[in-house]
Amino acid sequence: MRVVASALVAEANRAVPTDTLVRLVWAPHELPANPLDSLETRISRLRTLLAPEADLSWAAGGCVLTVEPELVDAVCFERMVEAARWCTPREAISTLERALSLWRGDPLPDLRRDGVDHPACVRLRQLRARAVEDLAACELEVGSVEDAAGRLLALLSAEPLRERACGHAMWALHRLGMTSDAVACYDQLVERLEDELGEGPSTELRETYRAVTGREPASADAVAADRVDTTFVGRGHELARLSTMIHRDRFVTVTGPAGCGKTRLTLEALSATEVPTTFVRLSTCDSVDLHGTLAAALGMHSRGRHDTSDDLPTVLAEYLCGRRHVLVLDGCEHLLTAVRTLVRRLRSRCQDVTVVVTSRVRLGLAGEQVLPLGPLARDGVRDPLLSRAGELFRDRARRLRADYPRDDAEADAGRAVLRRVDCLPLTLEVLAGGVAGDGWTMPSAWPNDLVEWSCSQLTRIQRDLLGALTVFGGDVSADAAGRVVDSSDTVEDALDRLGRAGLLTTTADSRHRLPDLVRRHATQWFAGTEAEHKARQRHALWCVDVVTDAVTHPPADELASFERLRRMEDDVCVALSWAFSEEPALAAELTGLVGSLTTYRPAPRLLPWQLAVARASDPRLSRHAPAAASGAAAALRCGLPEEGLRLAARAAELAATPQQHCSAVHTLVCAYYDLGDDDRAATVCHELLELPDIPDHCRADAHSFLSLVAARGGHHHEASRNAELATRFARESGSACRIALAAYAEGRSASLTDLGRGASVLARARAKAKAAEATWITASSGTALADALLTLGRVPEAAKLLQLTLDDWHRMRAPRQLRACVDVGLRCVASAGGKAAAEALARAQAERSTSENLALARTARAVAKALAGTFGAAHP
Repeated sequence: MRVVASALVAEANRAVPTDTLVRLVWAPHELPANPLDSLETRISRLRTLLAPEADLSWAAGGCVLTVEPELVDAVCFERMVEAARWCTPREAISTLERALSLWRGDPLPDLRRDGVDHPACVRLRQLRARAVEDLAACELEVGSVEDAAGRLLALLSAEPLRERACGHAMWALHRLGMTSDAVACYDQLVERLEDELGEGPSTELRETYRAVTGREPASADAVAADRVDTTFVGRGHELARLSTMIHRDRFVTVTGPAGCGKTRLTLEALSATEVPTTFVRLSTCDSVDLHGTLAAALGMHSRGRHDTSDDLPTVLAEYLCGRRHVLVLDGCEHLLTAVRTLVRRLRSRCQDVTVVVTSRVRLGLAGEQVLPLGPLARDGVRDPLLSRAGELFRDRARRLRADYPRDDAEADAGRAVLRRVDCLPLTLEVLAGGVAGDGWTMPSAWPNDLVEWSCSQLTRIQRDLLGALTVFGGDVSADAAGRVVDSSDTVEDALDRLGRAGLLTTTADSRHRLPDLVRRHATQWFAGTEAEHKARQRHALWCVDVVTDAVTHPPADELASFERLRRMEDDVCVALSWAFSEEPALAAELTGLVGSLTTYRPAPRLLPWQLAVARASDPRLSRHAPAAASGAAAALRCGLPEEGLRLAARAAELAATPQQHCSAVHTLVCAYYDLGDDDRAATVCHELLELPDIPDHCRADAHSFLSLVAARGGHHHEASRNAELATRFARESGSACRIALAAYAEGRSASLTDLGRGASVLARARAKAKAAEATWITASSGTALADALLTLGRVPEAAKLLQLTLDDWHRMRAPRQLRACVDVGLRCVASAGGKAAAEALARAQAERSTSENLALARTARAVAKALAGTFGAAHP
């Protein structure tokens, strides 16, 4: 009878379904012969005991306990906690202390089943923890620091992963003169987050650490800088000004002529900010590819320029809305109209995004803050070598020859040339390369464009090399240049000479980069020539060779192979762009190879090309089995499971080798699983296992999906057996992705009978998938883990995971998976703030949206924002 009473009180004045009451009162093996009669007997006795303060009655939805809300302690507690938020700090302290005094132990203990608390119990515990945090915050505000510290440390001992409580505790300890203990409190929480979730602390907690200690917290994720290996000289004032503008203004344009150092200055300014940054090079992009290039830079999956159903501008704006982000659009002068439209749209929807544009001219939009760059100053001092321009000139010259200037005559020659040039940074680097080099003579008639003149002075071999470098999509290694250049001479020597001449820069990883102005001059004499056609053909063949070499590596090296592909994504895109029309068979071969390397870890830049090749009307492209399988996988990762199923069926029909058939059937399995067709997914898995001589990683895939299908159907023994087989074959294959997938299947299977163990296994699976960069497995295990943690009452951990996982699914454009994650997120919001708040949140986003997908994206963003407001933001 206590169970019935608890269940009805938990839903006071709301109907509780009969089957819910039966499930709570009796375990499956304890059900009486007639459970409804037994339940009616208990309710009749309970009605007599509760009269006249409360009444029990039957309604269409079940049994209803009608009672005045003031008679239920839980309702009074919630009302007082809510009222305290609108009071002064001292009044709030009094109100919250009275609210907390209503607690006399665990709420609703009779509803606990199999070690899992009832959702109403979880919600009340979260409200109590939030009330303790609010009370401590008010005590800190009025000066009761010791009381706040003791209260917060007691809460952290019970719930050690509450980041908001940790932040308040750090302030309390710091104000008590115990800063070292505050740091220890932070370190313990960070260590537990890393051990249990594989994630770092929230943005708010990092800011608290910075404010308390005066130093930067350790960062787990080091961002690779897109930097060159030369020192930054001559623009210290502009750097300070741009850094201030980026933090203060929402829209900044850096303008100036070609070669004035806009890109380098922006990169230097970005290196000093903690705000997440996306740097998008647009110098080789056209207006049609603008949104796709931006989406790929953000890690979003796009469906290509020819997909009319893909409203990418809206998708980008919705993704960036509500995020603190710095978006850099570099080299926009040839895309002014398209960039203006994009920036106008982002500024109207994304209030927290700072847009930084580099262009020769300003965009001319409202709110634009402009930082103009010109030549470096050489005036204001008598000696030009001591000016800002001279400082850069001497630095670059001394990189080539440490003793520059050797004597007064050489110094005077340097002063003379500095007085004659426009002192743009690129011009000074080219000038330094000439002056410090051997055999350089000052031109008799000084050219208007020293860079163009220097290009005209190159030897035929150097000009051919410089022209050939324009076919690359990004930075170039010496080995890659040697494969593309048609020359028997030493390419390394020619590259070194071009670098010494200032026409190439060297990156931190010893690759070579063409400045945009040099690329423009080289393109003028190289584009449209027979040499360019041959260079592009050799470049495409080089891409095929490199990717083929990566594919043939054993599965244990798959992550290293994927890293090789990711480093040359720009080059593969350039090669596919050329081969798509010039050599379709080569494009199909390259796309098929890319598909082999991107199983479970898609490359956003290449997804549109994988789809374009598979969709092409040219049979040389679309009738290529590996390319069709690659396109099917890309369609699945772009939220198009129906098209993925169709392309996978075509790949299976065209397959000519066992390997091609395995790849096609594997994609079929993924498509059926994504569509929720478990019967066909299981059937195709068995077909895959029946193929002769299939490799271990394919067996691991088949057994993993059989386990996942069985777990989704609630069949524990079958799910567990297949998970064990998947783990065995995954370990034998050595594939990190398959090991993570098998662990995910094991976690889903274990959750059917032991939720605690299942959560532990899912956490390991997510950590393995994250290390393997298998984004689909990371997000899938993240959703399942958050669901398990929420059911176990570990709400702060679930909230943190949900923010990250919602972001993953949003970027992957996967509506079915995003919907499932949003449903878990709404449950989490309900656990922290009540069902009504969660339902109102979803309803409000649906009413404001014009399509189902847009409503889903906005609901996901609203859920993440609500969780961040309660538990701390997992990311800005």
